[in-house]
Amino acid sequence: AEIDRWTERFRHVDDPPEPFATALREGWTADARERLAAEAEDYARRHEAWLAQIGGAGMDLVRLDCKAGACGVCAKYCGSAYTLTGETEGLPPPPPLPICPACRHTLNLLTPFFMQRLGMDLDDLIAEARPFED
Repeated sequence: AEIDRWTERFRHVDDPPEPFATALREGWTADARERLAAEAEDYARRHEAWLAQIGGAGMDLVRLDCKAGACGVCAKYCGSAYTLTGETEGLPPPPPLPICPACRHTLNLLTPFFMQRLGMDLDDLIAEARPFED
């Protein structure tokens, strides 16, 4: 049901990711549907463990980093900062990952050193934050 919901959502997106682009053209095969579901479930499990590790270390700031070829649904959140614990006022909580079943983006730590290297401070992150809208 989730894959069907996303297939319909991608019907209105200019750049649907694979395997949705193929499914929209040719329909779903049972194998493609099963493979996507298994990959998305595995990714979600691994990412939950990663976030638990970050949170367990007392870290709060993360950024959604996208792989090349982000779909039109995910792309608008790429580079946005989020708060894992709610400790950083002004930043929204992170989106549930995967945002879509096809993309494999990740939340990575935003350390002060990395922010300095980007030439950004917390006010910049807050100003550019994009809350997730389902």
